[in-house]
Amino acid sequence: MPSVDLKPKAHEIDHRKAILSLRWLLIILASYLTLFSYIGTEQFSLVFGTAIAFSLSNLALTFIPKRQFLQRKVQQGIAFLDVLFVSATLNFLRTPETYLYLAFLVVFLLAIMWRDLRLVLFSLFVVSLLFGLFNYLRLFRIEVEFNLNIERFLTLALFFIVSIFYVFLSERLTQDAVLSNTILEEKRIAEVIVEITRALSSSLNSDDVLFAIASRLHDVLSAEECWIVRVDPKTVTAQIMVKSSDPGERNVDVDLSRHPELKEAYESRRLLFIPQAKPVGLIAVPMVAQESVLGLIYIRGAQLGPSLSESNARFFEVMASTAANALRNAQLFEEVEQRARTDFLTGLPNHRFFQTTLSIELGRAQRHNHPLSLLIIDLDFLKEVNDRFGHPSGDMVIRAIAETIRNNCRDIDFAARYGGEEFTVILPE
Repeated sequence: MPSVDLKPKAHEIDHRKAILSLRWLLIILASYLTLFSYIGTEQFSLVFGTAIAFSLSNLALTFIPKRQFLQRKVQQGIAFLDVLFVSATLNFLRTPETYLYLAFLVVFLLAIMWRDLRLVLFSLFVVSLLFGLFNYLRLFRIEVEFNLNIERFLTLALFFIVSIFYVFLSERLTQDAVLSNTILEEKRIAEVIVEITRALSSSLNSDDVLFAIASRLHDVLSAEECWIVRVDPKTVTAQIMVKSSDPGERNVDVDLSRHPELKEAYESRRLLFIPQAKPVGLIAVPMVAQESVLGLIYIRGAQLGPSLSESNARFFEVMASTAANALRNAQLFEEVEQRARTDFLTGLPNHRFFQTTLSIELGRAQRHNHPLSLLIIDLDFLKEVNDRFGHPSGDMVIRAIAETIRNNCRDIDFAARYGGEEFTVILPE
């Protein structure tokens, strides 16, 4: 199955383009307001150099990896860089009597730390109030302690509002990108869950179900290894029921002293994620069904980064629950199947299972030209035992004979109760 990355990837390039476009607008606006005012002056080279420097900074930002644009520290760094740019521009714009750029710096810094549309509306209100106040003073020719050029003030106000709105829009774009990535991530996770669930439903054999879980998670997460581990609460021991790397390696003992995370996840019944584990990160997820822990999903070296997102945590919890229910259903099916082919009294395979096994062994012996023997064992005088001592005593005799046959058979032999007081043993080779 192809690898599926659970990290957000989509829309990051759109987010970066939006940020860079806004900064270009800011640079163009600042350059327009400052360069024409300083043409032919000694300070023109300084103003022009400032515009070039921040233009180059915008070009440099295009080489920042796309994913870093969603990090808040990077966003704050870009915003503080813009503070320096806007401060320099306002310093070039101001007259000796105008120091409103200091108030702008305070509001801009507040906008960086607490980005909210209410701050933009408040800024509009303040600028409108100040503009009305200055017009009122000029209309009634009221003397004031300082002289302010209204056109310069309006330029400053426009620049102030555009800059604050730039910060707000930058945050909104970040939120939209994160939301879009979250939706796409949830969609990818749902697709993975559906695919794994479909694979689990294709078999009712517990070994096949366990290997399907381990192998699918191994492929999905690009992990180094995925185990399904069973922990015995009485003996505090663990066994690897299946490995993603080797389907034939089963029931391998695990030293819990070397894997304390398994014991911790088992006892807490909660997902355990250790990104700093040596040499690779670890994930242990308990498989809980009907208030009992059937096992643990243990993943080494999953490509998930330094932290586990809420959606990824939900993915592992859903997968553990799905795997636990699938394993429980497979175990119940195997129990029913085992009962259907086992003699209740002796615990030996019953007549139906014997007939199936005999057909298989006969076919194998014929293909390989190997010998095959068959024992038929009949108990004499069992009726006299039942008549004299009762049927419970007869059942005890049958169980004792069955145990004797079982203990004297080889591992490759197949002993079964044929029916009534008759037993049979298939002897390959």
